[in-house]
Amino acid sequence: MKVLANIDFDGECREAMTEYARILGGTVRAMLSHRDMPGMGGDVPEDRMDRILHAWIDIDDQALMGQDMQKFSGRQGMSVTVAADSVEDAKRIFDEFAKGGSTFIPFGPQPWSKGFGLTTDRFGVTWVIDTAGEA
Repeated sequence: MKVLANIDFDGECREAMTEYARILGGTVRAMLSHRDMPGMGGDVPEDRMDRILHAWIDIDDQALMGQDMQKFSGRQGMSVTVAADSVEDAKRIFDEFAKGGSTFIPFGPQPWSKGFGLTTDRFGVTWVIDTAGEA
């Protein structure tokens, strides 16, 4: 069994998920727009047909999903956590997500972790970057 995060976007899903795959060392398994799926477009306006209906990236034995919402109402009360294998990898991932975004907790040691940080990326997704099993 896997429990996956599924992130809603407002037209930036393709760009965000491609960037996430690069940062996290993942592979894009699916990136399907309304236009790619005949019969699924229904009453979707032409200017929204290229919005992503289903995106999936594989990251080792984990995965992350996303889609563009037709009526995006913003994100509240969610974040995605990455538990990196080393402080160096966690710092690299944090720095990549922080580019063009906002940092709430700068990356550094915490009582529970040798490396921890909290940032919102340029797409508005909040990321908790931690160092797995290190304190």
